[in-house]
Amino acid sequence: MVGDYSFCPECGSPVEPRDSQEVPAQTPEAVPSSPNQHSSTVHALSKKAKIMIASGVVVVLLFVGLYFLGKYLTDDQRLIERFEQTVDGDKAGKLFDMLSASNEDIQFTQKTADGIVAYLKSNKASLEAIIEELNSEAEQLNKGDMKSFENDLDTAFIYLQKKDKKRWFIFEDYELKLKRYMVPVQTNFAGAKILVDDKEAVTTEEENSAVELGPFLPGEYEIKAIYEGEYTTLENETKISLFPMKRDNNSVEIILEGDYVNVSSNNSYAKIFINNKDINLAVGDGQRIGPIAVDGSNKIVVEVAFPWGKKRSGEQVLDSDQVELNVEGIDDKLKEDVMGVTHDFLSSWMQSFQARENQLRHVHPDRLGDYTEYFTDMVVNNESYIGTLNKMTFDLDSFKVNQYDEADYSISVKAMIDYSEVFYYKEFDPNPVPVDGTNYEEYHLVYEDGQWLVSGWSKVNDFSTANTKVYK
Repeated sequence: MVGDYSFCPECGSPVEPRDSQEVPAQTPEAVPSSPNQHSSTVHALSKKAKIMIASGVVVVLLFVGLYFLGKYLTDDQRLIERFEQTVDGDKAGKLFDMLSASNEDIQFTQKTADGIVAYLKSNKASLEAIIEELNSEAEQLNKGDMKSFENDLDTAFIYLQKKDKKRWFIFEDYELKLKRYMVPVQTNFAGAKILVDDKEAVTTEEENSAVELGPFLPGEYEIKAIYEGEYTTLENETKISLFPMKRDNNSVEIILEGDYVNVSSNNSYAKIFINNKDINLAVGDGQRIGPIAVDGSNKIVVEVAFPWGKKRSGEQVLDSDQVELNVEGIDDKLKEDVMGVTHDFLSSWMQSFQARENQLRHVHPDRLGDYTEYFTDMVVNNESYIGTLNKMTFDLDSFKVNQYDEADYSISVKAMIDYSEVFYYKEFDPNPVPVDGTNYEEYHLVYEDGQWLVSGWSKVNDFSTANTKVYK
């Protein structure tokens, strides 16, 4: 059986035997190849092909990575989380970097970022409300319902906005924007300057009118009103905190406390000084002074320019719309001058009668004619006089100054005169004896050409001895 079959050299299957004559002659070239030589041919990849394949894989991976990176960088939730973490971490510098690029259309400073962080750190409820609002805005933006919440009155002071341009032309990009606010400011004086953080913003044109200031970014601001009046400066200020969560009312009213004051005095020619400044008004002008603060911050005094020197009233603080300021125009020196002049006049009066000629001193020229005529009559009638002024006692509390116009003054004083005198005719009484007497008189003097002159006198019945000075 074995001899009847042959086997295939490739697969080992039995085959029918052939005659030896039919078996072709074997040559070296016809030697069957090994099984591997008859299997499918595998061509090895070239190095260049391998590099191209690897590069393609890298590019694909790079595009995938860039896609997820872009999606990560532009994710609205990531932006909101960064904002919250920045505030919680008290990182005002990072918040400035985060917001400045998106709010470069208005002056955005580190001070604004500091204020936002400080406010939200101390108002946790506001921070939570803003985060909730931002998430709600993100949802609406993703749905395409809105593109910006800039004009939404219910938006908080910071809001989410979709950028006009996509990131890498693929991804929707978002930014945090700050609301701008216009603030109406009202004050009660026309011509008042309104300052914001000590920088002048506007001047009011009408009383109680409102001027709109802004735009303001969220933050704290000091708003001041200053009215520079003719007589004084009125000033008041207030602080506003612009961190509204909804459509809060941000109007500001600054009331300037000013009033009108009536001034009275015992001298209508007294000039009025406020805070030592001459306001070019006299009491007699009857003009009410104002507007001016009557809260005690201003002081008022009146001054009279007497020919013998300037005299002032006592200074008062303005705490009422009615004030009375009296000027004591007489001081001790003036009293001494007037008493000396009056005593010397009376002494010269007696000397003139004894001499029967005018030897009067300190007499007003209007009285000289009367005395000259009297002395002439004495000579004609052979009348004589002997008199001695023993003393004059002046009532120091009786001095009074009268002013008839700005330069016309008179002064009066009461005196008790103790004297000895006698009028006689020699042919009838060759040895006359003077008689002692006492008179009570009020002397009137006027101020002319830099001196006091006696213009007249009259008898009085009320003379006080409580405060006196004696001249002998």
